[in-house]
Amino acid sequence: TYPKPLLCWGHGHVLGGGMGLLQGANVRIVTPSSALAMPEISIGLYPDVGASWFLARLPGKLGLFLGLTGAPVNARDALDLGLADRFMGEDRQAALIDELLQVNWQEQTALQLNSLFRAEEHCARQTLPTAQWLPRRALIDALLDVTCAGAAWRAVAGLRQHEDPLLSAAAERMLAGCPLTAHLVWEQIRRARYLSLAQVLQMEYAMSLNCCRHPEFSEGVRARLLDKDHQPRWHWPDVDHVPAAVVQAHFQAPWEGHHPLSDLH
Repeated sequence: TYPKPLLCWGHGHVLGGGMGLLQGANVRIVTPSSALAMPEISIGLYPDVGASWFLARLPGKLGLFLGLTGAPVNARDALDLGLADRFMGEDRQAALIDELLQVNWQEQTALQLNSLFRAEEHCARQTLPTAQWLPRRALIDALLDVTCAGAAWRAVAGLRQHEDPLLSAAAERMLAGCPLTAHLVWEQIRRARYLSLAQVLQMEYAMSLNCCRHPEFSEGVRARLLDKDHQPRWHWPDVDHVPAAVVQAHFQAPWEGHHPLSDLH
């Protein structure tokens, strides 16, 4: 809702909160090294920072797949899937800032910015990586044509020995992650389909508070970020034995009265 143009330079790893910042910008720039992902399944959280909104709006089942697996998206994928707007060379950040200083911000700003970015893209297009996920969309859509989170988990787990290294790596990443998170991913995307961005952020605020009240998030952070033993001891290690009441509790308001973000529009 910020009234002025906001540009975000998303080179290298753009993970979790970085994705939230990138997706909130007017002009989302990616480079040859960009690797965008929502890897929260690895720490027992959920794809937050508005990810319910942007994952729910990806083609077919790709949002569900990326949320379940934390699989990275490259620059070409980001452009293809509407997660980025512009592509630039890795070493062009300083030049971009210089060019922005030459823009007349009082007159025909949009036209000037468009011309600037088109010229930069023309110079960089030979370095654009090969698409990863749209070419695999039909397979993923068929795989995740299921009716519950447990079935989705088992379907992706079946890719563990797949001859396609991208798919097998995605399955391995999910299987090392948190089964409760898989249920949260399924439910947040289902709920977000017809919500506004403000409603999504309000929903996620409750989810985040509730993740701090349940044991999986703290254990995931311990195993991956603190002790770094990468051996999380999940309270619910079996995806088919995560209580439905626990999943639904993550979406309930843990406060009384008005929503703390009720002024969002």
